[in-house]
Amino acid sequence: MSKYDSLASFIISNVGGSDNVVNVTHCMTRLRIKLKDLEKANITALEENKGIVSCQKAEGKLQVIIGTHVGEVYEDVIRKLGITESSNEVAEEKGSFINRFAATITKIVVPVLGVLCACGIIAGVNSVLIATKIIETGSGANILLNAMGNACLTFFPVILGYTSAVAFGMDPFVGMILGAVLIFPNIAVDMNSGDVLFSIFSGSPFEMGIFKTFFGLPIVFPSNGYTSTLIPIMLINFFASKVEKVLKEKLPAVTKQFLAPFLTILVAGTFGILIIGPVSMIIQNGLQAALAWLIDKSQILAFAVITLIYQPLVIFGLHWPLVTLGIMEFMTVGSSLIVASIFPASFTHMAACLAVFLRTKSTKMKNIALPAFLSACFCIIEPSIYGVTLPVKKRFGFCMLGGLVGGLILTITNSPMFAISMGTTGIMSFVNPQASSFAGLIWCLVACIAAMAVTFTLTWITYKPGEDGKNEDDVNYNKKSNKETIVSPMNGKVKALSSMCDPAFANGGLGKGICITPDDGNIYAPCDGEVTALFPTGHAIGITSDSGAEILIHVGTNLYEGKEALFVKHIKQGEKVKQGQLLISFDLKKMHESNLDTETAVVVSNSDDYIDVIFNDDKSVKAKNPIYTLIRSKTEANLSLKEA
Repeated sequence: MSKYDSLASFIISNVGGSDNVVNVTHCMTRLRIKLKDLEKANITALEENKGIVSCQKAEGKLQVIIGTHVGEVYEDVIRKLGITESSNEVAEEKGSFINRFAATITKIVVPVLGVLCACGIIAGVNSVLIATKIIETGSGANILLNAMGNACLTFFPVILGYTSAVAFGMDPFVGMILGAVLIFPNIAVDMNSGDVLFSIFSGSPFEMGIFKTFFGLPIVFPSNGYTSTLIPIMLINFFASKVEKVLKEKLPAVTKQFLAPFLTILVAGTFGILIIGPVSMIIQNGLQAALAWLIDKSQILAFAVITLIYQPLVIFGLHWPLVTLGIMEFMTVGSSLIVASIFPASFTHMAACLAVFLRTKSTKMKNIALPAFLSACFCIIEPSIYGVTLPVKKRFGFCMLGGLVGGLILTITNSPMFAISMGTTGIMSFVNPQASSFAGLIWCLVACIAAMAVTFTLTWITYKPGEDGKNEDDVNYNKKSNKETIVSPMNGKVKALSSMCDPAFANGGLGKGICITPDDGNIYAPCDGEVTALFPTGHAIGITSDSGAEILIHVGTNLYEGKEALFVKHIKQGEKVKQGQLLISFDLKKMHESNLDTETAVVVSNSDDYIDVIFNDDKSVKAKNPIYTLIRSKTEANLSLKEA
């Protein structure tokens, strides 16, 4: 049994079973699970699992945030689902164009980031060694380090030829060959040699000269070739995947092995060079021109927007198109101010995690904040977002503000990155290899320190004791009595939790409790305490009592999204409430008319912290009347008496 075998089984079970799974992919920290029916996913149960940081619906998929070891969990999940990685990748993508585009960019670019950053670090080391005169330009060390540092970008179309082919479900080796055609040695020189036959787009940024033809058809080939480009090979392989699919369907089985790749390369390669390549370069140049125009109009405003939207985009996994624009900028001019402007973001999360780690008294939060801090050092900020900053939303705002300050410092001082690398290892990428200048490195340090200072200071001074939960060693030791009574949050009929349709509650996995079929649409506070969780739709609310009991009230099933109009929230997350206070109202009549389930679970999420939960033997219950009693151990009660 592998390390994450049980977690993989738990995930599959709580996304509606293997029959509900269309495909599974992953990025650097999260599983992206395409489901036939998103509503079958039990997000509450998934988020309760200690091996899962958070869950959300985005891009038409369920995103399960795991952490940097997500690749190992992914392997166990697809193994249990009985699908191969290649067949998994080709599952049909549906949803909006934006969602499909973002998902495709993610699948193509993310697998490359490891080697891209690795080469960027080597390029940065080379720049530092040249700038400090430790090695000389043209020396053997410089030549070798330069080759290793630039190999990834030089042969980027070949590398993306593989990843894009996998994303589009075609033979990855065919994809690599098509990428190699674009950067074949001397092809750019040969295609642009001799006399110009004619030019197109004369006098514009897209002007191209025609030097050669293919059986009378003009060949438009950029003078600097397709080295270090993204869009051309992506579009060519998209076209090639359609060609290959048709060929594999039509060709006799005995000839497919060699005829399919032969015809795919011939057709897609020719069409790619004649049509797709030039069109894609126009698109790429157009994007660059639009970005340059925006920056020219107001550089500060343009990069302020980029730095502000980057971190919220990370939440939904939609930041890769923005990163891709930065990579395109780098490939065009040899440096990137876009990537530089978002560079300080990970440092703000380092600062927030450090401040929380130093301030919190919660053992649980300390155990979350420290690993999240270490992950942020390498620009993996999802553990920080979902574990430390986003749960207390002001912290996430402080990170955005710190990122804005740091990004604008680098923008105003015009300090781009000369290699693509993020996190603490990317600092040396600000050394200019041509001018052997450390000015960019100095401004990078200033920007990152300023970003961290803003975030750390605001997080530190606004920190409130208890907002991360109580110290696990002290939970429930603040009452004189060894028992606590929980009252009913609503009027209705009572039945056993095990009879519920929702298996997450029925099997007791979310804690002990009861099920109430409501007589009206009012939910009241079952105890004095704090609202520690409030689902956006209003159908689920978590209350932590003053003595530490964690009460979850969950109305119905399949209400995770699109049902906001049914519920009215009278309180906010983080608000203190009194027993009997009205929390939420919902339209019970409309729910019945829409055939929506109204079974309401009232459970003690941390019931394992109690030696017993005693239920009242009632068939019906009135709001604000007792429904069960929580019993703590005598040792805990004695400790509470001593503290009192």
